[in-house]
Amino acid sequence: MKKTGKIVYNHNLVRNIYKMTFDMGECDFRLPGQYAMIEAGGVRRPYQVCDFDSNRFTVIFPADGKESKILSSLEPGDEVIVTMGLGNGFDLDSMPDEVCLVADDLGIPEMLGLSRALLVRGISCKLILGYQTNKDIYMLDEFRNLVNEIEVLTLDGSNGREGKASDAVKNAPYICAGGSIDMLKALAGKSDAGQFSMSSTILAESADYDDCFIDTTEGRLNCSDAGPVFDKNIIRWDLMD
Repeated sequence: MKKTGKIVYNHNLVRNIYKMTFDMGECDFRLPGQYAMIEAGGVRRPYQVCDFDSNRFTVIFPADGKESKILSSLEPGDEVIVTMGLGNGFDLDSMPDEVCLVADDLGIPEMLGLSRALLVRGISCKLILGYQTNKDIYMLDEFRNLVNEIEVLTLDGSNGREGKASDAVKNAPYICAGGSIDMLKALAGKSDAGQFSMSSTILAESADYDDCFIDTTEGRLNCSDAGPVFDKNIIRWDLMD
């Protein structure tokens, strides 16, 4: 549903990463992992939804392209056009009692809403996050009361452990993950089951996000329709670039 939303919060977290909250009067999101299409300044693009309630939702995004820079420049009180509740999110009913959540910098935002939803259901979570450097770390405090354990890696080792988020996973029975295709491919063989968000493939700042397809065992599926969250075992990882 397309509605007018009012910006109530806009804050630069680190470097070019912004956190923005919109008051919609009534939100149409059902599950973590869904996304929103936001139009500002005459241009629109999809954004990962970090968290939501009945009236408001929050996005966290890098202002690294034309569309996102326009959005990041807006102030509380400004209005935008929002299409909410898009795509299929994480299937909470299929989660086991223990879940490992894994994300790099392209998937961290959507892990907040997921970890909150799993806490409500009494599901035990370990969270593994990967950043570029310790100067790029954001949102960490927001996760502390939501999960049982947090492990943080940075590519340069400036926060202690060096490596990618996927390096911290040896063998996890069930993984929920979001982020770069390279990270998801690295995780695919480290778990028997799980749900992976392919939202990074539809968040490219271009006009062709509606034409993003994922090769699966069920054929080629539209990422923004059938996804962005998929059962990781139906994805044809051998065909992923």
